[in-house]
Amino acid sequence: MTSSERNAPNALNATSLGRARARIERLCRELPDAITLFARLNGIIPAVVPVDGVCGLTLDPATLLHTGGYHEKGVPHSHLLRLLEIEYGEEDVNQFPELVRSDRTAAGLWQATRRRPHGSARYRDVYQPVGMGDELRVLLRDQRAVWGALILHRGGDRPPFTVEETAAVEALVSAVTQGLRRSYLRHDATVAGTEAPGAAGLLTFDPDGGLDRITAGGQWCLDQLGGAPSPTAAARISQPLLHMCAKARRTGEASVRVRGRSGRWLSLVATRVDKEGRVAVIIQPSHPEHTVGIMMEAYGLTPREQQVAQLVIYGMTDTEIAKRLTISTHTVRDHLKKVFDRTGTNGRSQLLHILYFAHYRPDIEAGRAMGTSGWFTAAGSDPTQPLR
Repeated sequence: MTSSERNAPNALNATSLGRARARIERLCRELPDAITLFARLNGIIPAVVPVDGVCGLTLDPATLLHTGGYHEKGVPHSHLLRLLEIEYGEEDVNQFPELVRSDRTAAGLWQATRRRPHGSARYRDVYQPVGMGDELRVLLRDQRAVWGALILHRGGDRPPFTVEETAAVEALVSAVTQGLRRSYLRHDATVAGTEAPGAAGLLTFDPDGGLDRITAGGQWCLDQLGGAPSPTAAARISQPLLHMCAKARRTGEASVRVRGRSGRWLSLVATRVDKEGRVAVIIQPSHPEHTVGIMMEAYGLTPREQQVAQLVIYGMTDTEIAKRLTISTHTVRDHLKKVFDRTGTNGRSQLLHILYFAHYRPDIEAGRAMGTSGWFTAAGSDPTQPLR
C-alpha cells in the first residue's frame, strides 16, 4: 500500500465524504455567521466521522486567542477553568501554536502523545475526569491566516481517531475555512444603527474567575459578547473573556478583537492587577484601524494590493501611488482592478465605504506598514507583528 493510499479517507466513506463536502459548500454559499456555520457543521461532520462533540472556534489571527464559537457537548463548565489554565499557562501537547508551526492541518491527542494520553495534562485533568477520550484539533486556515478551528471530541468508550478519519476531516475543512473567512465580510446593517457608550467598559474578576465589578459601558459590551444564559453569573461570561482572563493571570496581559452580536468589532484588553490573580478587563468598540487589517485579509488582498488600497482611501491618484510605491501607473491600475474585483466594489468611493477606516495618513507618511493584525508597525519592523 502506498503512502497516499494509507493517508486517503476510508473508501467506504467516499460517498458520504462527497455528500458532506457538497453540503458544506452549499451552506457556505448562504454566507452564514460563524456561529451558525459551526452549529450546522454539527449535523454534517458526524455523518463522515463519528464524534460525540463538535466545537467550532473563531481565533484572532494575530494572537490565536479564542474570540468566540459554538460548543456542542464539549468540556463542562466545572472543568473549563482548568482547561484554560493549561491552554494559556502551561505547556501541553497539540496546542494551537504548536499545530500552526507544524504546518499540519489536524492532529489528535492520541496521535500527539503516541497513544499515551496520560502524558497530556489536558487529558489527565480535564478529559478523563469527565469521561471524554480522544480530541482532534483541526485548523481552519488558508495561505494568509488562521481564521478558526474545529475541535472534535470522542467519549472515553470510543477508539481514538484514525489516520483515515483525520484525513477525511482534512478533506472537508477547505470549504469550511472559506465559509468562515467570508463570515468576516458580512456587513450587518444593524452596525450603523448600534449606539455604543461613550466610555470604555470595565470589568474586574476575582482570582477564582468570578465577576465582581462591572461599569455601565462594560455591561453594554458584555451584552455584545453574548455570554450563554445560565443560572450562575460565571457561566454567563463569554468564552473569549474566560480565555483572556486565564492568559492574563499567567502572562500579565492579553488582548484580542471580537465581533459583537450586532456586527460591531470590540477590542478587549485583560491585565492582571495583583499577585493573587485579580484581572481587570477594558472593553471598547474597536477603532477602524484596529480591524481593517483583518478585513483586508479576509477579502484575500495580497500585501501589494493592501498597500494600494491603503493609499487609495487617502485620495492619492494613480500617479501619486505609483511614485510612492516605485511602480508604474499601469501596474497600479492592474492592482486596483484586482482590489475592486476581490471586494465586490466598482470604484474608489465604494471601496472607501466597504473598508470603513480613516486617519491612517500620519502612519503611512511616517513609513509604517499595516500588518495582518490590523495594527501599524514602526518603519523597518516586521509588518506581521502588532504595534504595542
